[in-house]
Amino acid sequence: MAGDCGSCTACCRVYAIPALSKPAGKWCDHCIIGEGCKIYEARPKKECADFQCLWLEMKNLGSDPADDLRPDRCKVVFSPTGQKGLISATTMPGYSDAFRKGAARRLIDGLVRTGMRVIVGPSATTTKVMIDQLGEREIEMTEPDEKGLQRSLPS
Repeated sequence: MAGDCGSCTACCRVYAIPALSKPAGKWCDHCIIGEGCKIYEARPKKECADFQCLWLEMKNLGSDPADDLRPDRCKVVFSPTGQKGLISATTMPGYSDAFRKGAARRLIDGLVRTGMRVIVGPSATTTKVMIDQLGEREIEMTEPDEKGLQRSLPS
């Protein structure tokens, strides 16, 4: 984790961490849930040490993101993608509709109003929801690659 996550460990569950052979959607063996990483100083740089969810990124930029937007509270981990104008919203296992309410929905609506697109869904599923100025629609994704990345399939 690349900053002050507090007791949030949501990213330790939702994302695959190839360097640790950790699949998406399962708790990392090195995570102390609600506390942090047991191997903090030796954690993988790219997947863990350098990672910043959108909540942490806003916090580190001096913004004061709402506490109810913290991933462990809203049950959605928002993160930038490699595509300009596209945000990923990964729902926690057991909370596939968490993006439809509360702070998560307010953030999505705000992002869409600025022209952003948000792709939502549980980790490693091949069916996601795309939310943009045209509304919501299901899209099909590739299976995750060795790094856990997925791409949308042509429709």
